[in-house]
Amino acid sequence: MMVTQILRNTSAVLGLSALLAAPAGAVEDTAIRLSKDSLTLALDPEYGGRITELWYRDRDLLAVPQPGENSFGSTFWLSPQTLWDWPPIPEHDTAPYTVSSHSMETATLSSAFGAGARVSKTVILNSGQSATMHYRIDTQKDFPEIAAWEITRVPNRGLAFAPVSTDSVKTVRGRVAYELEDDTLWLPMEAGAPLVEGKVVANGTEGWLAYAVDQLLYLKIYPKVSSRDMATGEGDIELYLSGELPFLELEVQSAARSLKGGEGMDWSVEWLVTELPEDIEIRSGSPALLDFVRTQVEQLSQH
Repeated sequence: MMVTQILRNTSAVLGLSALLAAPAGAVEDTAIRLSKDSLTLALDPEYGGRITELWYRDRDLLAVPQPGENSFGSTFWLSPQTLWDWPPIPEHDTAPYTVSSHSMETATLSSAFGAGARVSKTVILNSGQSATMHYRIDTQKDFPEIAAWEITRVPNRGLAFAPVSTDSVKTVRGRVAYELEDDTLWLPMEAGAPLVEGKVVANGTEGWLAYAVDQLLYLKIYPKVSSRDMATGEGDIELYLSGELPFLELEVQSAARSLKGGEGMDWSVEWLVTELPEDIEIRSGSPALLDFVRTQVEQLSQH
């Protein structure tokens, strides 16, 4: 019943993504679906190995109203952006990935080499609330500086927040109406508000980035990065709002390092999705919201 409901409810969102991504006359659902209890993820090996759906019960947190040609789902890039400027390296972002293993609760996919590097992704569902995203970068050439970068697009409403070093917070593009309170970066978003492009970067102090919407919490937990180890011109936490489409990018990065050709690096991000207690108000500066998230982080670290 659960699978039937998911297939029915996802047809519009996933179908639109497929229509936008595939050539005319070649539309088909190529997704791999992983499911465990209340949590279901979909990955598309034909489109950058991208995570296209993140379902918690009957809610898809990655479903944006207008996904655009390439602005949907969760993807992976090399950092810093000066390694490729724009657009992202197609082998990593949009080209087909090879599936090396696949079961009901885990899948491993690998890209072709692009710009001197290959990306591998292993997604593991740990429970009905949490999943591990494990990434590996293998190189064909020397990289004096390289870091891992996870980019996840969600609707531009609700509240994004993370504890940060306040002197590290910088708006690097456009305008972002963020707030700083209690050493925390808060980005409140109102549904239907005028679209304004902007990007803010920061150095996180606790190794997590949260997004709360409709009494649901989506949490990314990653290895903490010191300010001296951030990739040049980047932050280990980045928030980007499109000025054209209604989405927010939740971005986290690894520490930067150098790699010689033939070397590799591994990096993992834990995802947690859970319901927020009804008595916790989703607003900037909420001590109860911060306490709840910190409790989730601590509990997850004990498993």
